[in-house]
Amino acid sequence: MEVLAEGEEVGLTRLATDAELPKATAHRLLGQLVSLGAVQSRSGRYRLGARAFRLGQAWHPARMLRAASARPLRELASANGRLTLSLSVAEAGQTIVVAGLRGETDDVFPLRPGVVLPPGSAAELILAASAPEAEPPEGRTAASWAREVAQARERGLAFQYGECVSSLSCVSAPVLSASGQVGGGAGGATPRPPHPHPPGCGTGARGRGV
Repeated sequence: MEVLAEGEEVGLTRLATDAELPKATAHRLLGQLVSLGAVQSRSGRYRLGARAFRLGQAWHPARMLRAASARPLRELASANGRLTLSLSVAEAGQTIVVAGLRGETDDVFPLRPGVVLPPGSAAELILAASAPEAEPPEGRTAASWAREVAQARERGLAFQYGECVSSLSCVSAPVLSASGQVGGGAGGATPRPPHPHPPGCGTGARGRGV
């Protein structure tokens, strides 16, 4: 389903390869999904079906946070049109984009709602900085992750220069409720320059009062 969610029709061979499944297993699962209306099949190619679309539209995580962030994101976009902007939340052990505005990174890594961010993203860092215990993501040791989280907590911002997606630079700031609780991470991403800017540039303030 994740492979099909990329938005284009996919053949069986590529789908099985990308999903790391045996071709026979992928064919069997696709047949079941087609019979349920979750996947459509045409001339040996597959895409998400109407039922999957309806179910996806019914999933609205952080509904109030998304509504409250719409205007600040638009204002930030008008101030810096090159940035790809996103709002992310922690959900079931993952960091998921729940709102976003298109920018220059779309061809590399589109930050559309529903996208699961790579482990160790700037958004995951800033969310971990407000958590009582931050478990290290895949590919990070407990010690290195603790250092990164401590830096993000001290700065009030998290930065990534190509560590998660090699060609992108990302920054994330905590989105705070009126009670001061961190509800999500507001982030900006841009194609990575040859020499990263020093920490402190980019999104320069916390998302207070959203």
